[in-house]
Amino acid sequence: MNKKNIAVLFGSRSCEHEISIITAIQFMENMDTGKYNIIPVYITPEGEWYTGEILMKYNTYKFFNENKPKLKNVILSANPKIKGLIVLKTGLFSKQEIIEIDIAVLSMHGMNGEDGTLQGLFELANIPYVSSGVLGSAIGMDKIAMKAVFKGNDLPILKYEWFLRNEWYDNKEEIIKKIESSLKYPMFVKPANLGSSIGITKAKNKEGLINGIEIAINYDKRIIVEEGIENLIEINCSGLGYDKYVEASVCEQPISWEEFLSFDDKYLHGINKSQSKEPSSMESMDRQIPANIPDILSEEIQDLTVKVFKALSCSGVARVDYLIDKNTMKPYVNEINTIPGCFSFYLWEYNNKLPYPKLIDKLLDIAIKVNEEKNKNNYSYQSKIIGNLGKGGKLGGCKTVNKQSK
Repeated sequence: MNKKNIAVLFGSRSCEHEISIITAIQFMENMDTGKYNIIPVYITPEGEWYTGEILMKYNTYKFFNENKPKLKNVILSANPKIKGLIVLKTGLFSKQEIIEIDIAVLSMHGMNGEDGTLQGLFELANIPYVSSGVLGSAIGMDKIAMKAVFKGNDLPILKYEWFLRNEWYDNKEEIIKKIESSLKYPMFVKPANLGSSIGITKAKNKEGLINGIEIAINYDKRIIVEEGIENLIEINCSGLGYDKYVEASVCEQPISWEEFLSFDDKYLHGINKSQSKEPSSMESMDRQIPANIPDILSEEIQDLTVKVFKALSCSGVARVDYLIDKNTMKPYVNEINTIPGCFSFYLWEYNNKLPYPKLIDKLLDIAIKVNEEKNKNNYSYQSKIIGNLGKGGKLGGCKTVNKQSK
């Protein structure tokens, strides 16, 4: 059996750069090397692309040196005839080297990777990739667009308002007045395009609201303010599949001693507590699997997860986060993570349903099927427009100007 070349991309210009590294290395550690050739591709915070086996070790990133002899500087060709990485020449007489890619795994979190930008590049190259497509990735990254899609699909969401950074500078009092007349405290203030709780604050009063906005505008030009729930339960559920073939995982309940999960809660708590030499990312969080909620509520959340997954045209694996009002036990869709930390493997391996190596096999298979489905589309249409231009033909409504007659 010919082994497939699997490029695992991670890092990039993102506030979640280091978390992406952890997710990628864990993914590569669980790949079946009898089936796959692993090609790690690290994108630096400056946007440079490198490949090399040493990128599979955590120590490489403690003092990253792009000049290490075992690293190759590469770029991805958008030419579908190449389907791979081009190694940049190091000398005048060095030969051009191409590293072929069968499937790419986008192990990205946040901007410049999870938001549709990288997905678009692989669409142009016509290389199958593990991730939701351009549409789902872009909507899933922007909380304002995401809420609009949820609302349009009659999914339960909490009330919200949004505005632009420049509008805040011009009309602070007006914006505060509009928010306070529409929403009740507590509120959550968030940059529209960041994840992992970065830049997010909880506002219990007007002073907290203003402070939260002043923090959020440092991270994005679009700000969303959501009405909070006083007495809540946080529940997460993962979706897996593509098109109509979507299933939901077991539900989990993150446990935090803070009022909401901060960046440190999600990624650093387990490291500090265990003094582990290697980071454990999402595994480190205190969580209860399955969630301690009634079965009927779990089933409702799983059903909602499939609906959210389909509404955003997601593929691969995603995680949907929910807020449950303890007083009514009503679930509200909070947000979706189209590339969740550690690919949410811990939700799929519960009760040995889908161990991580098997989940990886399934994700790679989904990527191929999504690419095959896309390639069924007809992207060409033969018209006579160009041919008629030389025969006095005109483009609709456009007049030909004779410069000599002017």
